[in-house]
Amino acid sequence: MPFSIELNFDEESSLIVKNMWKKLKERGISDYMDEFGEYPHISLAIIDDINISEVEMIIEKVVKDESEFNIRMSNLGSFPSDEGVLFISPDPSDILINFHKKLHKHMENIKGQSKYYLPEFWHPHCTLGMNIAKSKMPEAFEVVKEDFKPFDVKIETIKLIEFDPVKVIKSFRFLDVV
Repeated sequence: MPFSIELNFDEESSLIVKNMWKKLKERGISDYMDEFGEYPHISLAIIDDINISEVEMIIEKVVKDESEFNIRMSNLGSFPSDEGVLFISPDPSDILINFHKKLHKHMENIKGQSKYYLPEFWHPHCTLGMNIAKSKMPEAFEVVKEDFKPFDVKIETIKLIEFDPVKVIKSFRFLDVV
């Protein structure tokens, strides 16, 4: 089973994303994230198979002295692939990029990582819909754009996930910002 390491959104911004998932489902465009997404996130790494305790120790080490941080979600896009992925993505952020690089520096000996999540290829995003037919992609953009306004997200936790089905292995909390 594959695993992912994901940054998780605060409750308020999670609700904004979940409402987008719901709209896409109600309009018959994509129910994938509403059915299987569980919670809004930005994936930092996807790995084929892992030694769970080894990866948990890496995440603990990386998160140990890190504080919660904010990002601004203001971009809407899709990947040029056959998977039909619609997403929102954050504005460029040094703190997000540097955290991602720090995690991957500690994971350089972990085999089976998806190259798309390595620092030189990574495009941070939060998936809104998957498996959207090419013919439905323009409609998907319009549905999301109807109510979309850029919004701030507080990154509070990072989770190690096993997926399909989604199962939280362990959640790690960033230090509270005072």
